[in-house]
Amino acid sequence: MELARLRMSVGYAGHKRGRPMSPVEVGSAIRAALEGGATIHECAAELHFRGTSHIGRFVRILKLPSDLQHLVDWGAGKGVLGFTAAVELLSLADEADQRAVADAVLTRGLTKMEVRQAAQLRRRTKRPIESCIKEALGMRTVVDRKYVFLGSVNHACGAKLAGISQEERNRLFTTAIEDLGIVGAVGRLGTRFFTLVGGEEFHKDMTRIGKRNLEQEVRSAICSQESRSGDAIS
Repeated sequence: MELARLRMSVGYAGHKRGRPMSPVEVGSAIRAALEGGATIHECAAELHFRGTSHIGRFVRILKLPSDLQHLVDWGAGKGVLGFTAAVELLSLADEADQRAVADAVLTRGLTKMEVRQAAQLRRRTKRPIESCIKEALGMRTVVDRKYVFLGSVNHACGAKLAGISQEERNRLFTTAIEDLGIVGAVGRLGTRFFTLVGGEEFHKDMTRIGKRNLEQEVRSAICSQESRSGDAIS
């Protein structure tokens, strides 16, 4: 069953019908297989890859900071890090630089090509990462500003969330923030962190509620949804 879900997630059929596993979940499964004695060539063959480069990319994204991993998704979109952009982040040696560029993806819509450009500028010129991001964005005529809120998950709650998939966590989280009446924002829920991304409307809600209160309210809403889910999480 796990192999079937992996193939569905990385293959063309998954692109057309939906992928049951996130890139990080695929990377974790591949790493477990490698640690269990499988070779990189065997993993590539089982997943019907023509070469081994994709195997390396999936395993590499597990090196991202833990507070970024739950954001990685298959394609670019609001509130997520596209898989290719996430891989590009790893060309930056410093985790603070990785977080700064990831934040620019979420707040300023940095594309995967702009992520690559910012990373190349940082490595080549040694300038501060914000300067490199600014230059990568410099060719644009309009920048759509977004706001990001990162919070932590209650430890006991996170332990239960680890038992379900990223897709299931996202559904639970969507319901939780809807229950709070938070509008104009989308979110991703990991086992240790959650992230909310939105525009000016969300910024007004965040300012009104207060960042500390917002984290507590979201935590409570997550735990409430978790309790309602019952057997699906236990």
